[in-house]
Amino acid sequence: MNTLIQNTNILSMVDDNIKQGNIYIENGIISKIGKLEDFEADKIIDGSNYITMPGFINAHTHVAMSYFRNYGDDNELFTWLNDYIFPVEAKLTEEIVYHASLLSFAEMIKTGTTTFADMYFFEEQTIKALDKAKLRAQISRGLASPDPDDEKINECINLHKKYNGHNGKIEIAMGPHAVYTTDKDYLKKVAAIAKDNEIPIHIHLSETKFENEECYKKYGQSPTEVFNECNIFDNRTIAAHGVHLSDKDIEILRDKNVSVIHNPSSNLKLSSGICDVARLMEGGVNVALGTDSASSNNKQSMLREIEVASLISKLKAADNLKAFDVLKMATINGAKALGIDDKVGTVEEGKCADLIMIDIDNINHIPQNDLIASICYSTYENDISYVFVDGDLLYENGKYTYLDIEDIKKNARKLSKDLI
Repeated sequence: MNTLIQNTNILSMVDDNIKQGNIYIENGIISKIGKLEDFEADKIIDGSNYITMPGFINAHTHVAMSYFRNYGDDNELFTWLNDYIFPVEAKLTEEIVYHASLLSFAEMIKTGTTTFADMYFFEEQTIKALDKAKLRAQISRGLASPDPDDEKINECINLHKKYNGHNGKIEIAMGPHAVYTTDKDYLKKVAAIAKDNEIPIHIHLSETKFENEECYKKYGQSPTEVFNECNIFDNRTIAAHGVHLSDKDIEILRDKNVSVIHNPSSNLKLSSGICDVARLMEGGVNVALGTDSASSNNKQSMLREIEVASLISKLKAADNLKAFDVLKMATINGAKALGIDDKVGTVEEGKCADLIMIDIDNINHIPQNDLIASICYSTYENDISYVFVDGDLLYENGKYTYLDIEDIKKNARKLSKDLI
């Protein structure tokens, strides 16, 4: 479908200038920004009361954990994992993961996410759900040792063979969970397989002080040093959290081009700490943004993460992390982390039309003194009126194009009750 968005306020994310103009979408691509004669549009949208910008990239999620929302709250990470999450995860089935993924996708779409990076189990069911939801994704099967007969690794390799490049929107990664759920021999094996097959890596890194302390006790090294020694970082890697990093850790991450994914709400809720994003950026590390799961967040709204990330940065200094810096974390930095910045993350001619349109004709956006700050601090999820992926309109004024919301809610109520 060819779409024309007329007279809209374009925040390209190439720079912080908002310019008014037309966006022409043809065969899923932004074919022209400006003025184009003789364009045959199947759909024309008046964008004059909207900011049109790149869709949000949620660079760290566990989408099938949506059924654990508001379960095991008010605990620190390891109590939450060991006493609540790991036991109930043992009861997961393919059916539950499929329907729980759809529930997450509905929330993501409604709140402007167009791409996400996931690490979990039964990932073929999440991919099956993606065929309905039409989002862009990096999917990694979570890996931990012991892994008898390399069953989990082989599952990941088979996923890669079957689904990498699926519909032009899915990349398969390997997900060695964390330093405390793997050993060095296993990490070295994963790193070698990933390198041989050109598969990226998705990990958790230095989320808590306890994780670091236990790692030093076991290895005399930080988690970053362990992963580096095991050659994990020889592959394109995204590392979730990075709350407790030394100067040496940051140097390693910079030199190995590892992207750190900031998950502010989850880190606050689990009392893990606050990632010093400015310190990482000053050290040359690419930092993107994620929600983590609906269990540790408990939303999957990137708008909320944008606001929280900005607000908690002010504990360091009032001018720490400008609004545009945080919006970059939610868009182009996420695209760089996932190796797709040539396709998405900015509004430019030739890129995929992964776009959102934010309604600014409402009380919370008046007066319009600074629209970039307005996105960061004043925008509610309901202000997101249009969501496109590959030029495909997934969401329009509260209505989903492809998802049956009543069916998703019905299954969520039934299956989550049986699960918990």
